[in-house]
Amino acid sequence: MAPLRWLAALTLLVACGGYSYLRDGNGTYFGIEVRDGRETPWVRGPWPVIASSVEADAIIDQLCAPLMELPAAAPPRGDYGQEYCGVIYSHEGRYYASWPAAMETPRLSAENKDFKDCRVPKKVVDERGRTAILADYHTHPWRYSPLSIQDRWKSRQRYSFRVQMDATCAVQMYIPYLEQGRPGEVYARQGRRWVLIGRVVDKASGIILPVPEGSR
Repeated sequence: MAPLRWLAALTLLVACGGYSYLRDGNGTYFGIEVRDGRETPWVRGPWPVIASSVEADAIIDQLCAPLMELPAAAPPRGDYGQEYCGVIYSHEGRYYASWPAAMETPRLSAENKDFKDCRVPKKVVDERGRTAILADYHTHPWRYSPLSIQDRWKSRQRYSFRVQMDATCAVQMYIPYLEQGRPGEVYARQGRRWVLIGRVVDKASGIILPVPEGSR
């Protein structure tokens, strides 16, 4: 289904059938699998609103607009908005985006309205067969909200890189260089290129050291 048709269909469902992505998507497009006492957040793919590509950047550049159409993704004030997360993955030589998951940790959101925590999926369910997860993505429901220090914690890095976008569709990327001694790197998406804006030497803490504009 083409992107605009997908959004139109979703709008029709909301208006006519009381459909709620937050409610009805849970267990259909995302969820928590419990096996042997262990929880595994999962998400379904591909998300039909995002066209597949042989380049990961082409996936990233399509993500923000449809994500911000989801319930509470970009509320007027931002308070108690919904954070969404998902993965970018490959299948038979092409990249895809998963459906967005809404799996916040309620305790964190209730204690601090200015901190959200979406549980990053560890598994993507694609009925076509084998997949490999390249990166995770997530949103912030506020304007002018860059990658947080928690987003850069070493304990939260699972894939080759992670992408974050705020309610203005400003996009940042963190490359943690897992299992390598080199510092992590934070980039901002400007047009069709990535601009280095900071380095993370102490990966455990996630503290960023800004890169002066003249030395980028």
